[in-house]
Amino acid sequence: MFGQSNWKNELIASVQELQNQIVDLQKGLQDVKGQNQKLNTQLKAVARKLVLRLPLSLESLDKGLQYDLIFSNELESWLQMAREGMIMDIRSAEEYEKTAIPGTVNIPYDQLPRILDRLSKHQAVLLVCENGVKSVAASELLFSKGFHFLYVLKGGMSHFEGQTVAGEANSPELAQLQA
Repeated sequence: MFGQSNWKNELIASVQELQNQIVDLQKGLQDVKGQNQKLNTQLKAVARKLVLRLPLSLESLDKGLQYDLIFSNELESWLQMAREGMIMDIRSAEEYEKTAIPGTVNIPYDQLPRILDRLSKHQAVLLVCENGVKSVAASELLFSKGFHFLYVLKGGMSHFEGQTVAGEANSPELAQLQA
């Protein structure tokens, strides 16, 4: 009879389908909000760099990276643009003492978490390691702690073609940061 009619079953099926679509739309909305938040963060970082006239890497923008890549032949230009920037060599003291970029501060990767609160979040930081892998990991750590002006020397010291010196692992700069 009335309870057995097809229109009631069709209506229930339609309502269930609408409920499923609503759930899918809500999931999609959450995804869009997450993407929007990520893009907003990237846009703010780019805007800060533009205002401060810091270098930007198109490759980093294309890949959505939170750091900019600097090639060894761009180091002098980066130093001029970053003015107050720091070149942080995160290799071990032993590696650093063998060869280093002049003017770098050696803060081994494993010591980085201990000195983060002593670093300026508003200073441009160029991270250097042997091949670029640890520098990327360090940039992720620094970014998560509020650092936004991050750069990675592409290929690290293994691809660096500029002038090098024997580094001083226990430099006064490192001692000051560790104090």
